[in-house]
Amino acid sequence: MVSMMIYDARQQEHEMMRTTIRRMAARLSDEQWKLSFFDRKESVEDFLRDSPLMDLACYDVASPGGIDYLEKMRSQYRDIQLLLIAEPTMSPMEYIRPTILASALILRPLSEAQLYDCLADIWEMCRKNNSSGQEERLVIEAREGKTYVPFSKIYYFEAREKKIYVRLKNQELTFYDTLENLLERLPDTFVRCHRSFIVCKNRIHRVLLSKNSIELEQGMEIPLSRSYKSAFKEIV
Repeated sequence: MVSMMIYDARQQEHEMMRTTIRRMAARLSDEQWKLSFFDRKESVEDFLRDSPLMDLACYDVASPGGIDYLEKMRSQYRDIQLLLIAEPTMSPMEYIRPTILASALILRPLSEAQLYDCLADIWEMCRKNNSSGQEERLVIEAREGKTYVPFSKIYYFEAREKKIYVRLKNQELTFYDTLENLLERLPDTFVRCHRSFIVCKNRIHRVLLSKNSIELEQGMEIPLSRSYKSAFKEIV
């Protein structure tokens, strides 16, 4: 699955982008695309507050306060391919910054052909990055296609109902595997804490040995079995 966010404050452009990007997604890839369109910066802030998965973004940098907020967004999503929409009257020094790292740029007035060409280019960059293994991500394969999940966004894995459940901040993904096989693919920041759980050590808030449980960020709590306690005593 490919996740993409689109923010354009101009309503007329916004409608054109909905049509063009949906058509583009169907032509460029057989994978399922999750497209999130916004025309208000406040809606973008609400959307990103839950730290959703995102591969691509198209952002109207000419909107009021757009550059400052874009820098914050880029710090949260360092690996996404980013397409900027800018005014021809803007100085390139405003948006050509190492804190933004745009992948491509469109100057108004927008056209369908220009938008399609730019998005095709950044989609190709995204595809190559994902296939090259340069990014530290978990690859989840399903009927809809591959989903690339940054390890940094994962809280824990749970095995139940013959599936593996991947818990993110406000999202849960599933795939078929075993915890034993999964451990071989994970970095050493992940550790087994229960026969049904693997936890990210970086997400641990505290370990409650007396209660046989682990408290994580965001108020999450998972079990800690006796056989794995010794590995967590130094984290108490």
